[in-house]
Amino acid sequence: MRQILPRILFVEDEPAVRFELKRFLERYSSEVITAENGEEGLALFNKHMPDIVVTDIKMPKMNGIEMAKKIKKDFPDQTIIFTTAHSDNSYFLEAIEMQVDGYILKPVDLGLLKKKINNICKNMEYEREKKLYESILDDIAQMQDTMLAVYDEKGLPVFYNKKLLTFLGYKSIEGFLKKHQSLSEKFGEKEECYVPNERSRLQWLEEIKSIEADRRIVSMQAQNTTETNCFLVTLSDKTHSNNTIVTFSEITTMLEEKSQYKLNAYTDTLTQIHNRAGFDSVFKKMLEESIKKQSNLGIILLDIDHFKRVNDQHGHIVGDNILKAFTKLILKNIRSTDVFSRWGGEEFVLLLADADRESAKSIAENLRLIIEQYDFGIEKQLTCSFGVTMKESNDTRNSVFERADKALYQAKNNGRNQVMIA
Repeated sequence: MRQILPRILFVEDEPAVRFELKRFLERYSSEVITAENGEEGLALFNKHMPDIVVTDIKMPKMNGIEMAKKIKKDFPDQTIIFTTAHSDNSYFLEAIEMQVDGYILKPVDLGLLKKKINNICKNMEYEREKKLYESILDDIAQMQDTMLAVYDEKGLPVFYNKKLLTFLGYKSIEGFLKKHQSLSEKFGEKEECYVPNERSRLQWLEEIKSIEADRRIVSMQAQNTTETNCFLVTLSDKTHSNNTIVTFSEITTMLEEKSQYKLNAYTDTLTQIHNRAGFDSVFKKMLEESIKKQSNLGIILLDIDHFKRVNDQHGHIVGDNILKAFTKLILKNIRSTDVFSRWGGEEFVLLLADADRESAKSIAENLRLIIEQYDFGIEKQLTCSFGVTMKESNDTRNSVFERADKALYQAKNNGRNQVMIA
C-alpha cells in the first residue's frame, strides 16, 4: 500500500530552531504547519487536525504541556512528541501521564527525530490498513442476506451483523449482551427446531454441533412482532483466527411448505383425519412411547357393516357424506388423547393411549351404540363392527395390528354390529 505522508504541526518559540526543524520535517511530511506558542498551536491544531504534533515545552502564553493536555482531552489518541532543552523530572512525569509518543532533548538529534517519525508513520499506516480491512469485512458482513454472528475460541460472541441486530431489535452487540447472556435465550419452542438444554448458557454452539447439519434449525421471534421465523444454522470450520462464524438462513416458508406437504400426504382428503400413512406415523410414535413408559396402548379396528349396499342404493355422493358424518360422530365421542384414522374405504382405526382392556372395550361398545342409534339420513340403520386388542410387552407394529384385525374378522363373522376383543 502506498505510504501516506503525515501532516505535522510544529510548535516552537525560537525562530531559528523553528526554521531549521521545519525544513527537516518537510522531508517526511505532506505539510508542516508552524506556530510560535501553545495558544497559536492549539488554534492551528483545531483548524488543520494534523497527524503529528511536535512541540517545545517552555513557551510564552501557553506552554507545550498545557497545549498537549487540551489536545489530549478531546483527542486521546493524538500523536505528540515533546522537544525541550530542560530535563526536569516533573516534565517527564507529566509527559508519561499523558502517554505522549516521544520526548527529545535539545539540541534535537535529527536522526532520533527521523526514527520516531518513521515509527509513528508505520504505526499510523498499520492502523489505517487495519481500519480499512475491518471496514471492508464489515461491509461484506452487512451485505450478507443471512444473519451472521462470530464467536471466539471460548464461545463468546464478538460480532453480530446489522441484519441480525435489526432482527433482534438492537443497535449494537454490546446493547444486546447487556440484557442477554446468550443468543440462545431467543430460541423458541417449535416442532423440528433445536432448543438448548439451558437457554442462558453459551454451550449451545457445542450442543448444536452434535446435530446433523440439515437438522440444525432454530426458531426466533423478531422484535415487536408476533411472527416466529425459522433459521437453518450453519457453522464454519476452524478459521485462521480460531473464531466460529455462524450464519442463520431463513427457511420459514420452506418449513411451512414441507409441513403442508406432510399434512397433505398424511391426511385423508374426504374425512380430513389421518390416512393410512398418517396412521402409520402416529402409531409408530405411540407404540415407541408406550414401550418406553411401559404404559397401556389399545387399538380398535372399525368397519361399517354392509357399506357397499349404501353406495349401490344411494350413490357414492351419499356414501361420501355418510363417511364424513361418521367421522365427525366418532371424533365427538372419543377422548382428546385418542387418535382416529381412516384405514381405507369404510374401515377405520382408533388408537387409545393409556387405556386398559376394560376401558378399550367400554369405548368400543359405547361407539357401537352411538352409531347404531344415529340417523345418517338413509332409511336403513347403519351399524359397525369392532375388533379390539391391547399392546403386549413383546408386540411389534404388525403383531398388535394383526390381533385387532382377527378380532374384527371375528365380529364380522359372528353377525356384525358387535365388539370382539383379541
